[in-house]
Amino acid sequence: MLVWEILLAIVGLVLLFAEIMLPGFGVFGVSGVICLLVSTVLVGFHYGTAAFLIMLVCLVAVFILMIVFAKRSGLYQKVVLKDKQEAKDFDEELKGFLQKEGVALTPLHPVGRAAFDGSEVEVTSQDTYIEQGAKVKVTGISGKTLVVRQIEIQQ
Repeated sequence: MLVWEILLAIVGLVLLFAEIMLPGFGVFGVSGVICLLVSTVLVGFHYGTAAFLIMLVCLVAVFILMIVFAKRSGLYQKVVLKDKQEAKDFDEELKGFLQKEGVALTPLHPVGRAAFDGSEVEVTSQDTYIEQGAKVKVTGISGKTLVVRQIEIQQ
C-alpha cells in the first residue's frame, strides 16, 4: 500500500512542477495538490502521525530539490521572463506640445486624435465637441492626454 501512496505523491509533485513551468489554467496545480493531500493523509491514516510528518518533510524537500534542479539546468531560465519594460517619462514628452497648434484628425467629443507638427496624439477637447479638420491649440495636460480647445477662425 505504501508504494501506491508514494507513487501518488510523486505524481502530485510532477503535476505541481508542471503547473510552475507551463502556462495554464491551474488544472495541473489543483490536481497536484489533491494528489499530495490524498497521499499524505493516506500515509497518516495507515501508518500514524510519525509517518505522516516524515512524508510531509520528504515531499517538501523533494519539491525544493526539483526547483533547484530546474534553476541549475537552465530550464527555469527558459520559462521565467527576465526582460524589464522601462517606463517612459510621458510628462516631459507631452510638455513639448504645450501651446502648439494642430488639426483634429477625428471628431473630438470630447476624446479623439489630433496632429501637431507631424505627430499624431490622443487629445481631449476643453469644449464639448470639435469637428474633424478643425484647428486646435494645446492648453494643458491631463494625465497622459493633451487638453485642446478649438481655435476661432478670425475673419
